[in-house]
Amino acid sequence: MYFIIKSLIENEVNFLSMEFKKITVKHYLNERAKPKEYKKEYFYPLYVQLIVDAKKAQIKSRVYEQFGIYESEINQITKKDTELNKLFLDGYFSEKHIEKIYTNKIFPLYPLLADEIEVIKRIIILMKPFENRNFTLNDFSDEYEKHITEITDILDSSIRRDYRENLGRIFHDTVDNNEEKRIFNISNYFIHYISWNYSFSNFYETTYEVIPSELKYVENYLDDDLLNSIKAYLAYHSKVNILKRYLDKKEKGLISALSYLDWLTEIKEFILKEFTNIFGRKKAEQYVDSLDKILVREIHGK
Repeated sequence: MYFIIKSLIENEVNFLSMEFKKITVKHYLNERAKPKEYKKEYFYPLYVQLIVDAKKAQIKSRVYEQFGIYESEINQITKKDTELNKLFLDGYFSEKHIEKIYTNKIFPLYPLLADEIEVIKRIIILMKPFENRNFTLNDFSDEYEKHITEITDILDSSIRRDYRENLGRIFHDTVDNNEEKRIFNISNYFIHYISWNYSFSNFYETTYEVIPSELKYVENYLDDDLLNSIKAYLAYHSKVNILKRYLDKKEKGLISALSYLDWLTEIKEFILKEFTNIFGRKKAEQYVDSLDKILVREIHGK
């Protein structure tokens, strides 16, 4: 039997359902799942029910992935009960605790739940179900995961991987070429003596401070698409803090990440304007298109 928040907090459930035309989204405790018992209470994983144009689906809530950021606040809620902390951080709640969260609008759990509902609603609207007769909620869990993916890490790791592959190509192409001794030595150094456990942006900024001429020299040998992506990404990376402040002002709650959903609905347009002011319209569009192609490839596998 599914557990839906009961009469004590019905008004709060209606608020958090965020009904919009034919869309209803709401949290519940999934009592079909195997419970975890603690102090004679049963704890169940938090799920989300979706109803779109009379079509229903259930997905596991991912809101607990944000709880770690607010662990000190959750410690106060649980009175530093280690086992209860772990249950909450894993996304498990008892009926008593979930009722208390809704009734008392406990920070930060209550706003985070509201945020997740808002994010899911935005994704559904973005998928334009009312214009698509083939719309299905069957694979919404995958769509949810894709849309909440943090894009800065994806861009960084993708470009770092492509950069290292280019270095490998340059190294092999110049290994027996005395006329290309300089680029061979640089590529050899970057491949074998640079730690690639850090972000590409960190590598680029640090290397530019120490050996800028060598870093710039390598750019002459990179694939054109990669070089364009690097310039686009570094320009984007310089705007990350501005982007976060911009989105923080617009968001209601506490889920703060530069997600793919934000890219599609907010960030792309924002950085296009920022880049246009710096590089001009044509170059700005080229840079945004380059970043967009990386995200589509990495997130959708296209």
